[in-house]
Amino acid sequence: MYFKYPELLYALILLVIPILVHLFQLRRFRTTEFTNVKFLKKAVLQTRKSSRIKKFLILCTRLLLLACVIIAFAQPYFPPASGEIKETETVIYLDNSYSMQAQGKNGILLRRSIQDLLENIPEEEMVTLFTNDEEYREITVNSLRERVQEENFSPTELSWRAVELKAQNLFRNSTNSQKNFIAISDFQHLQDSVSALGNDINTYLVQSSPENFSNVAVDSAWVSNRGLDETVLNVSFSAFGDRQEEVAVGLYNGDRMLARKTIELNEDLKGRTTFNLAAGAIPHGKIEIEDNGLQFDNRLYFSINEIAPVNVVVIGDTESDFLQRIYNSPEFNLAILPENNIDYNLLSQANLVILNQPEKIPFSMLNLLQQLVKEEVLLVIIPTVEGEIKDYNTLLKNLELPTFGPLNTEEKLITDIIFEHPLYNSVFNERVSNFEYPKVQSSFPLSKATAGILEYQNGQAFLFEQDDVFVFTAALDRENSNFKNSPLIVPTFYNIGNTAISGSNMYNILGRSQTIGIQANLEKDEILKLSSPETTFIPQQQSSQNKVQLVLDELPKRPGHFDVLQDETILKTLSFNVPRTESDPVNTLLTEREKVSVHSSIPGVFSKIESANEVDSLWKWFIIFALFFLLTEILILKFFK
Repeated sequence: MYFKYPELLYALILLVIPILVHLFQLRRFRTTEFTNVKFLKKAVLQTRKSSRIKKFLILCTRLLLLACVIIAFAQPYFPPASGEIKETETVIYLDNSYSMQAQGKNGILLRRSIQDLLENIPEEEMVTLFTNDEEYREITVNSLRERVQEENFSPTELSWRAVELKAQNLFRNSTNSQKNFIAISDFQHLQDSVSALGNDINTYLVQSSPENFSNVAVDSAWVSNRGLDETVLNVSFSAFGDRQEEVAVGLYNGDRMLARKTIELNEDLKGRTTFNLAAGAIPHGKIEIEDNGLQFDNRLYFSINEIAPVNVVVIGDTESDFLQRIYNSPEFNLAILPENNIDYNLLSQANLVILNQPEKIPFSMLNLLQQLVKEEVLLVIIPTVEGEIKDYNTLLKNLELPTFGPLNTEEKLITDIIFEHPLYNSVFNERVSNFEYPKVQSSFPLSKATAGILEYQNGQAFLFEQDDVFVFTAALDRENSNFKNSPLIVPTFYNIGNTAISGSNMYNILGRSQTIGIQANLEKDEILKLSSPETTFIPQQQSSQNKVQLVLDELPKRPGHFDVLQDETILKTLSFNVPRTESDPVNTLLTEREKVSVHSSIPGVFSKIESANEVDSLWKWFIIFALFFLLTEILILKFFK
């Protein structure tokens, strides 16, 4: 038996006091003469003997009464099964990913979990709680109640390894405490990776299970064709659970409905539909379905912005008429500059720069071209037969590209097309092998073997691409090549131009590190902001000549539309959605494993922790004993004659 306050046992010395009182209260007997006491002697002896027994019993009850009171205040107990009482340290992981939006037996899984935590954490205990995006260190339940009641869903879900490392860092470096880790989640993507945190940490898992496993989700949307008169939008759906044959879907721009359809799902519970829309921007697009399962995946936000014209700057006016026919308005702004009259200000604003066989490349232009390439401006290099090839090699070397060797005057046919390359993957319906091959009279071999987009019959590259730089290995003038007359000339240069400003994604995924390029010319202290009706924030950004790179990591946290603002001007609209993997069904129940305890409810976990730490407190019994001895004394005084 142990005592919580053993120092109070020194008060047992007070037991001497009743003993002393009883000793000094012994009554003196006075002798009284009487004529004949022969018949009274026996009665007197009996009275003196019973009086001594009564006083001895009263002394014992008083000693026991006082001893029980003192021991009760010292709070005796028997230790728990572990044999040792330690300070309790609890760290809790609460999964607030969007899959916890599912309905359980008692409501939404996340909200029910929060309520159960607040009801079961001991009022006086300090706990540490962390979610996928928040952290609350050593906090009481009252303080926690104010912070987690409105906890929002997070688009990110920590891996189990990340949960382990974070939890271990949140425990104090103490060897004399009992460490309990509680993970509350549906374990959607964690079933196979769950393990105990360590030998000195008790790991408890609470798996929250949805009541209804049926759900329909909008999976993705993409534009398959965007012409001058029409935009073709494709949408795909998926479902799981109970068979649902039809899905009602609506297409909106803001609050205005653009179209509505009813889509049939196939046997695999998949569906797909196409919307033919009038050409034009849809900055605040939304696809919405009706479903009683998860709610976040019932809508998908998207933005179709106006495409800004591509600024194309051509250096060298030699036979540039083919470029004028390809790069015309409104898709392109074309500027052709003679090589001896370069407008560097115009060059710095370009999205695509084409070196059209200039004979010389000035040193100042070399530096500017290198800087533009670093800023993700596309560069096309068409060499000249008669110019300073060393200038081209200097540029190629600085860009860490293969350089040109001595001119080879052997005629070559251009026979191989890499159909998988983005320049051509949407040009041909099938692989073409029987058309009239273009040819070159002379070409420059490369300093090292390089895979091409277009290749000669000997496998060497006629056109190759590396790090957004497109390099031809032969001049394209009429004396050297008939490539300009080939059917390949238009798709090659047109698609390079379209690549210069690739249309931004229709939507982005929350919770991922991503960089988004915005065409903008900012003054020295200007910045871009992202704004929605609910919030406005300034993302990390890096400005260049005519482009701003937005670096998005933790923000934004909620799906929806965000306008990119330069001062008060809307440059474009970005849309963000929750990862669709959050819609995956949870069909696997966790099982007990080594040093891991699995529970289906939060109260069950805290009940087990409490029972493991429970001690047998005996102070109540000693109070009962004290009352018993007090009652015994009263009865002795009243009935013992």
